[in-house]
Amino acid sequence: MMGGRIAYYPGCTANYVNPEIGKSTFQVLQKHGFEPIWLDQKCCGTPYLGIGDLKGFLKRAEYNVSLFAQAGCDIVTACTSCALAIKHDYPKYLKSAEAEEVSKRTYDIMEYLTVLKERGALENSFQSIDLSLIYHAPCHLSALGQELIDKRLELMSLIPGLSISQSRNGCCGMGGTFGSKKKNYEMSMEIGKDLFDGIKEASPDMVITDCPGCQLQIQQGTGLEVTHPVHIVRQAYGL
Repeated sequence: MMGGRIAYYPGCTANYVNPEIGKSTFQVLQKHGFEPIWLDQKCCGTPYLGIGDLKGFLKRAEYNVSLFAQAGCDIVTACTSCALAIKHDYPKYLKSAEAEEVSKRTYDIMEYLTVLKERGALENSFQSIDLSLIYHAPCHLSALGQELIDKRLELMSLIPGLSISQSRNGCCGMGGTFGSKKKNYEMSMEIGKDLFDGIKEASPDMVITDCPGCQLQIQQGTGLEVTHPVHIVRQAYGL
């Protein structure tokens, strides 16, 4: 058990579309003795950066960095797009010591669990789950390095009964906010076609991905159940 305060950053999709991600994240953190706290945070700014609105991005980045710096604790998010923004884009564009410090203390939830595992602090009393899973690595997670992907797959392999393999068929087509726009729908689905076909051919019980946007897109493209890995971890803990 680790303990202490930890700030949870939900991201807009988890906040407004799929709040169950936040519930599972809270439960898994509490399982390790943490006290998750909710700050008065704003959107990470990625959608603004994606459309070239640098002013809108910087406004939100500056606000969040100040808030997180004052909190003085680790920050955990369940959205890999938000993680990329805070860890990479904030220091790049703000060029401040505060942004660098916040970056170093920010993790996506599955990354944080792998850190606990490396410290010998992971609660590993997992119950058996008899499921065949395909894991899709979001592009924004891949941008932070393959090592982060490999480590979370190793962690999930500790769950008895779980069969998990990684899809190698590329982007789902969502592309941040690109695929959420009506005018881009057909193109976004065409971009994701190889991924959708590969997943359907593998015929898993379920698909897991760390990005809520990818989750929506893959559900649309495959008709299969798609969920966040933290839900599987929560289930394995019997929570």
